[in-house]
Amino acid sequence: MSLTPPTLIETSKLRTSPNNPRAIRENAMEKLMLSIAEDPEFMEHHAIVVTPDGEVIDGNQRLRACVALGWTHIPAYVRDYDEEKKRRWMYKANIPAGEWDWDMVANNSDPEELQSWGMNIAWDKPSEDEPKELKQCKHCEKMIP
Repeated sequence: MSLTPPTLIETSKLRTSPNNPRAIRENAMEKLMLSIAEDPEFMEHHAIVVTPDGEVIDGNQRLRACVALGWTHIPAYVRDYDEEKKRRWMYKANIPAGEWDWDMVANNSDPEELQSWGMNIAWDKPSEDEPKELKQCKHCEKMIP
C-alpha cells in the first residue's frame, strides 16, 4: 500500500458523481460548511477521493460545501478504480460504523457545543425550574441528569 499525500486540485476540474448514493439536506449542508469554515485544515486530513478524470468517489458533499465557500482548490487523493470498486467505495465511505456511548457523551460533552459542531442530538434542555432526574453512569459512580 502506498500512502501518498493528497494533491490540491482545482474545484472547477471536479464533478460530483451521478452515482452518489447520499443526499444532504440544506441545514446539514450549512452545518458542514460551518464546520469546514471554522477548521479548514479538516480537509487536509479528510481529503476527498477522485478519479483521474475528476469524478468524486468519496467526498461529494464536502466538495459541494467547499465550492459554496468559494474554494478554488481542494485536497484530493486521485485513484484509478474500476467501476465496481468505485461503487463499493461510495457505499463504504457512507456507512456509519460504531455507535455513540451516550453515557460518556453526556458526562464529557456540552450538548450545545456538539450541536454547534454539527452533531444531531435530541436532548431537551431542561427548564431552570424543572427538577433534574439523576441516573447513575454505567461507567462510573457519577450521577448524571
